[in-house]
Amino acid sequence: MSCLDGIWDFLFLGDVDLDACAPESLRDWTKTGVPSAFDATPDLAGKRGVAAYRRRLSIPAGHSAKLSFGAVSMRCRVFVDGVCLREHACGYAPFGLELEASDDSERELVLLVDNRFDFEHTPMHEPYFDFYQYGGILRSVMLQVFPDTKPSIDWVKVAPTERYRDGEVSLHIGLRGAVSDSMTLLIAWDHGNEQSYTGTIIDGEITLTARVPNPSLWSPESPLLHAVHVRIKDESHASGSQQARFGLRWIEAREGALWLNGEQLQLRGYNRHEWHPNFGPCTPPLQMLNDLQHLRDLGCNFIRGSHYPQDQRFLDLCDELGFLVWEENLGWGQRERTLTNETFRAQHLESLRAMVHASYNHPCVIIWGFLNEAGSDQPYARPIIEESAVELRQLDATRLVSFASMYALTDICFDLVDLIAINIYPGWYDCDDVEDPLALIAPYMQKCFDHFSSDAYADKPVIISEIGAEGLYGWHEPHHDFYTEAYQANYLRIACQEALEHPRSSGIALWHFSDARTYGTGRSIKRPRTFNNKGTLDEYRRPKLAYQAVRDVFNAYTS
Repeated sequence: MSCLDGIWDFLFLGDVDLDACAPESLRDWTKTGVPSAFDATPDLAGKRGVAAYRRRLSIPAGHSAKLSFGAVSMRCRVFVDGVCLREHACGYAPFGLELEASDDSERELVLLVDNRFDFEHTPMHEPYFDFYQYGGILRSVMLQVFPDTKPSIDWVKVAPTERYRDGEVSLHIGLRGAVSDSMTLLIAWDHGNEQSYTGTIIDGEITLTARVPNPSLWSPESPLLHAVHVRIKDESHASGSQQARFGLRWIEAREGALWLNGEQLQLRGYNRHEWHPNFGPCTPPLQMLNDLQHLRDLGCNFIRGSHYPQDQRFLDLCDELGFLVWEENLGWGQRERTLTNETFRAQHLESLRAMVHASYNHPCVIIWGFLNEAGSDQPYARPIIEESAVELRQLDATRLVSFASMYALTDICFDLVDLIAINIYPGWYDCDDVEDPLALIAPYMQKCFDHFSSDAYADKPVIISEIGAEGLYGWHEPHHDFYTEAYQANYLRIACQEALEHPRSSGIALWHFSDARTYGTGRSIKRPRTFNNKGTLDEYRRPKLAYQAVRDVFNAYTS
């Protein structure tokens, strides 16, 4: 596996028809970095249209290969040697394509990328989403070369079983090439000696139950990781191996609470956008690490990755540092037009599958989510929510399934999920003519928790998946009114205390970690600076007064 990140040829074409673009006709190439968002660069900031990317591929003659893209936004067409091999239309979902063997060892890769909103082709992207949607090759591009005639291993997935304490795992091994009905594999745990396993091949996959020697559990307090290396037992064939890193842990929702490794779990954390003003949605690993260091200092053990599949590098860091993660599919506030659209439903399911496949081995991911703040109080939303929940449980029965609802008291779909998650903003929205908006927070939170104490919901854990208030960095005035740092600090202190004190609550994820650019066009006049300013830190990660307020409460509940 080789990484293709670096400096690529680049050309911004602007307002042209993506489907009519021919790579061979393009001239006057310049340069850009991959990964990056082209409309986050100074020259093209805010521009929408088609951009082209190009680079050479070195693949030994006679060998097939696979290209994997972490994220390309919003819509793209992928060409190899002038032939379009793949189209993709969800900007945050990973995807791949197969390259057949060629007599040529040097190949040409061209991507045409369109960041314009287009409901016909990209219904998963809408201009009203409360985060700015960029264009470009946003995440890493990988190349995997295979032997063309011999069988080889494509991927390895590892899932702990209910006997995780004994090190028992379920291994799923994807194969490609010429395979028979069964195969013998050599498996090494944690760089130890190889053991021989023989498995039956069904639909190109072997599933085995195995035991990790000297097992250690993964948890936020002790994020210990294991590794497995798998290769085909064939003396004449040295290639065709894969390795995976994983953790032994077990997440449950029962008795109205969350349980990790058999111990009751309380979540303390934030929603986080992958965003920085200098990089758009393509933050470098050092910035990811700095964010996690802030979150650790705040006393957090939980991150909701809002509102799209996460960068694998970020999940790697969460694995290593012991953060629990909610990962969700791209979505924000869709209603009937979208949720009943067949193109949307097909792309949504395809993206769910891609998200689970990419992140399956990360022990940090404990919740799969989808369709943030969709119209889940209406009957039209129920079919796609049910379809999504069923699909996720079929793909991965070891994690919890949920969606974040803005209809705490009127939602009609909570029976479909393992965990009830509510987005509420008492004391911020809908408080006209209220003399003391802060006084609305605690009573409304208690009303929600009481609502979920009825028999219909008693066995389901409940978390506050969003709550918050905007505070403009550096804005102070004697009234401590809306948008001041003081109002935000007082707001979050009350919200955190209420959520962590109430026996019906399994935790809280504040909205949100750091300020981020929101939607464009005239609609952004509703947002100061065209930002969602509810961050506890500003966009450059400068702490506001709320930082210390949250830190004091969260750390008081750190075990």
